[in-house]
Amino acid sequence: MTITHDQVSSLTSLLVALPRGENPVAAVRSSFPEMSVSRCSADDMRDETPFRRVGDYDVFLVDTSNHCWRIIDEPATATGVILAMHS
Repeated sequence: MTITHDQVSSLTSLLVALPRGENPVAAVRSSFPEMSVSRCSADDMRDETPFRRVGDYDVFLVDTSNHCWRIIDEPATATGVILAMHS
């Protein structure tokens, strides 16, 4: 299942509402059970361009349809997100 623009908006609102420093993965998985979610340090993604920055996080869209995930920039083909936290 791909990510809709409404889901991107809802994800943005969810991340903004979380207390600073709280791990967002559980909340995102609860709100979007069909979406693959991973979290890492922003340093781990330094060579990639985020889809969007929300609060303490860079949000990367990923296509998880194959064995290896691919960073992409189009929600219509994204099946998950990586949340890269800035320290």
